[in-house]
Amino acid sequence: MTSRIDVSIGPVQGFVAQSRRTRDLWGSSYLLSFLAGHAMFGADKAGGKIVMPNADEDPLYRWIKGRREGEAPRIGSLPNRFAVKTEQDPRDVAEAAIDGLETAWARACEAVWKKYVEPAADAGNGTEEIWQRQIDAGSFWEVAWTAGAVEVGSRLLARRKHWRSHRPPDEPGDKCTVMRDYQEISGFERARGSGDGERQDGFWNQVRVRGRLGLLELRNNERLCAIAMVKRLFPKVACDALGWDIDMSRWPSTVYVGALPWIRKAAAAVPRQAEEYADEVKRAADEVLANRYPPFTGLNVPDAGDFPKLDANFFHRDFLRNEQLCPLPEVSRKRMEQMLKSICVANRSDGHAIGQPSAYYALLLADGDRLGRLVAKLRGSHVSESLAKFTSGVQEIVREHDGITIYAGGDDVLAMLAVPKALECAAKLSERYRSSFGSAHGATISAAVVFAHIRLPLAEVLSEAHRLLDDIAKDANRRDSLVAAVLKPGGLNCQWVTTWQRAHQFGGSSCAVALIDDLAGRLRVDAAEPGISSSLIYRMRASLAALLDWDEWRPGAWGDLPPETFDMRALLRAEIHQSLAKRADGGAEDRANGLADLVWNAMGRSRATADDDGQEIAGEDEKKILEAGVDALLLARFLADPAQEDFRE
Repeated sequence: MTSRIDVSIGPVQGFVAQSRRTRDLWGSSYLLSFLAGHAMFGADKAGGKIVMPNADEDPLYRWIKGRREGEAPRIGSLPNRFAVKTEQDPRDVAEAAIDGLETAWARACEAVWKKYVEPAADAGNGTEEIWQRQIDAGSFWEVAWTAGAVEVGSRLLARRKHWRSHRPPDEPGDKCTVMRDYQEISGFERARGSGDGERQDGFWNQVRVRGRLGLLELRNNERLCAIAMVKRLFPKVACDALGWDIDMSRWPSTVYVGALPWIRKAAAAVPRQAEEYADEVKRAADEVLANRYPPFTGLNVPDAGDFPKLDANFFHRDFLRNEQLCPLPEVSRKRMEQMLKSICVANRSDGHAIGQPSAYYALLLADGDRLGRLVAKLRGSHVSESLAKFTSGVQEIVREHDGITIYAGGDDVLAMLAVPKALECAAKLSERYRSSFGSAHGATISAAVVFAHIRLPLAEVLSEAHRLLDDIAKDANRRDSLVAAVLKPGGLNCQWVTTWQRAHQFGGSSCAVALIDDLAGRLRVDAAEPGISSSLIYRMRASLAALLDWDEWRPGAWGDLPPETFDMRALLRAEIHQSLAKRADGGAEDRANGLADLVWNAMGRSRATADDDGQEIAGEDEKKILEAGVDALLLARFLADPAQEDFRE
């Protein structure tokens, strides 16, 4: 008898989301994918056949199986859930999968322990006992599996997940600064006094010294648990931990990704000044260079020297002004600030100043819609092949849009991008997903793009991306949607959700990303012709608040406008005409009509017309109430000049 086994490995959120830096985020995703691959391989060797995902041609799975050709895979590409068909005893196959995971996890943990923790363990207080307790696979990893008839599919696993049987052990003592539910491994408790604080600091100093760890690997204020140590440091001992080497020396920070367009502009426009600035920074500071150019195109400008390799914090004047962030002599910081200012005010070939680097980057999170319904509708093999086709193109799409892929497996994507091309990247991924399945099958994907300030904690940004994707794009907007938000140090600035293709309020349709890009272009100060002013956006927000009797406007708010009693388009036309007329524009009236339509099309709500089961909602297009909001305008204002947003707080 043929059985189907469905396996799920967790905790995903507890392992991946608790990351302090982008390299932690990558490391968590990669390691989880690596462990899932070993679980698949264990099931394979026990007589199972992996039917979802289509793992045979997956780069990471090929390397796990020993088919190692070309460069080692640099991103996780295997999901934490998989399905197996087998003629063998299902329990034996499932237990072989769990053994495969536990063996691979133990190997990674042992490599980190031997290199970085064991040499300093004698300076700790029960460090080895804490380490062994935390890395025990049965106490940390939650593996759920079900077995049943092939035709039942994954429904049994969905039910199994409601049965909460995993109980991690209690963790005493001082907690890890990254994974706060776990004890840090020194074993000392600062609250006890009696020198425990000094002993704790001494232990971590010994870890840094004996393991030869720089501040990039372990900062002075970081005290980690065993799990956080493994996901932070396994890339440095990859040959022992994984079985192959992997070069992550060029992994960019959020600060670097945000500044990327500016780095290119500065290196191309004033290469000599850029080179001189890099030389000055190198004289004053240590550990400011990457070993090689980060993995983006257009950075190797010989005349600019090491400028593109600098730690990106040195591209920001506020960093140089802050003695705590940049602990260098004041005279050095002031000299560097003056040199950096001269680069910012220099002109490009088009006559415009280079300007400031952006203090924002984009985090993109995407997930396929109603995958279970697709599996039921299509053959499982067709879905697996389609997902493999989609995944194979993700890295190239992200790279073409000034981004770096953190994870791409199954129907999930996590990437980090520079601001200008992030929404376009999301749209291209949506197109790729549809085409991978074939347009006739109606496969859709939803995405969240968070434009986040570079100083915000990464875990906070990732949590917001998950909230936007799950609660706003999928639930509130019924999937097949994009949600974009701007997250500033003071909180959420705007939140715009839309279907990928927007039906306009008064006929016609357009691509949502093209619409917002057009609107942003009309808001730029260097636009070719007079467009929309920033003041108009804030007037419209105030007008909507008054019309809809909002006590306080909040990001993501929609209001109901009965079209028979209020003509919003007429108000927009009048406001825009007045703004253009003040600028002595002879064609103000004609241009105001077109701009009013553009703004109104962006303000209207565009919601998917299918319910949670994928069925069309009767009468959805017949309602007489128009829903409107101003978040699209605020998003366009941000995209028009993201480099200056930090100075408008």
